[in-house]
Amino acid sequence: MAGVVVLDMTNSALAVTLLTFWRRAAQLVFGGFAGIIGDRLGRRNTLTLSQFVIFLSCLALLLLFAGGRLSAWQIGAAAFIIGASWTVDAPARTALVPDLLGGGLTADAMLLESFLHSLMNSIAAYLAGWLLELYGTAGGLGALIVLTGLNLAILAWLGREKVPQTISVAATSVWRSMGEGFTYIRAHRPLLIVAIVSALLNTFVFPALSLMPVFARDVFESGVLGLGLMNASYGLGTFAGLYLTHRMRRRLTFGTIFAAGALLQCTGWAVFALSPLFSLAVALLFLAGVGQAGFYTMRNVILLTNASNEMRGRAMSTVALTQGIGLPGEILSGSLSESAGPRITVAAQAGLTALASLLVTSWGGNQQENGRRDADSDP
Repeated sequence: MAGVVVLDMTNSALAVTLLTFWRRAAQLVFGGFAGIIGDRLGRRNTLTLSQFVIFLSCLALLLLFAGGRLSAWQIGAAAFIIGASWTVDAPARTALVPDLLGGGLTADAMLLESFLHSLMNSIAAYLAGWLLELYGTAGGLGALIVLTGLNLAILAWLGREKVPQTISVAATSVWRSMGEGFTYIRAHRPLLIVAIVSALLNTFVFPALSLMPVFARDVFESGVLGLGLMNASYGLGTFAGLYLTHRMRRRLTFGTIFAAGALLQCTGWAVFALSPLFSLAVALLFLAGVGQAGFYTMRNVILLTNASNEMRGRAMSTVALTQGIGLPGEILSGSLSESAGPRITVAAQAGLTALASLLVTSWGGNQQENGRRDADSDP
């Protein structure tokens, strides 16, 4: 939604990608601290605090818009603040899962979380375009405020449930804790491979999501409703991919599904960028979404199941940090899109990332630690 508003304000693809640039900048700044913050403040307290900051940010944007003072730089500032909140929120939320359910149900919990995430993304993607078309910026911001307020209410309700403390809070300094986290990941090849591949995709592939408003308006000339349809197709692909991931995890290793998902996503984006037809592009985004399901779900499963209880929060911080490392990719993608065009930019970056990811995952091999199959029998 913010990308459409900024594109209308500035008519610049670079300005659109700068929104994700600021979110990634926040992830780069706070990513290494996210797990430590969750461990020290308490994971549920961290979730509540981050959602409250997001609520205030959306409210500030709505008030600025109502006063006729909203500008692109203010949206960028809000993107940084919201990005920082997400960076702290995500590791705490994911690391809380084994605390609630135990390690044996981690894969199932991640599949359920991904299922709900994809379902809501699919619905929200179209609704965002519909809200902007009918009610403009005020309607979109108002919806964000209502949803964030609902999140806070749910967290307050869940806060009454007691969760046993499964880890001891680190007594060492913040910097030493960060160093221990990096050393731990480097010493465990499954975690290191996940971190490298995630950094590659976040740097060279996911910036394509920032360029979706450009593809909708300038490449396919489909407007905000077309943008909503493309985003919805990607989300529905993720939704369908979760079913395939659920079926394949009983036959294939976690690492294999992760690698296949990354490659499928890269390939889908590369061919999407070169599509001559809008309908074909929508179908290819569905394919990329299928790959996203395997990549995203197994990334979290591998991190949670291979990391010790003490290091779980810091291992999940690598996800936010690799997203922050992708910050230069936003500037690169925006700049190349304005000079070479969005088609060539996305196709080239996604194709090269597919090759690099293949090399990295091949280096990882088919190790047992990385590649545990789900022990459950097929129902």
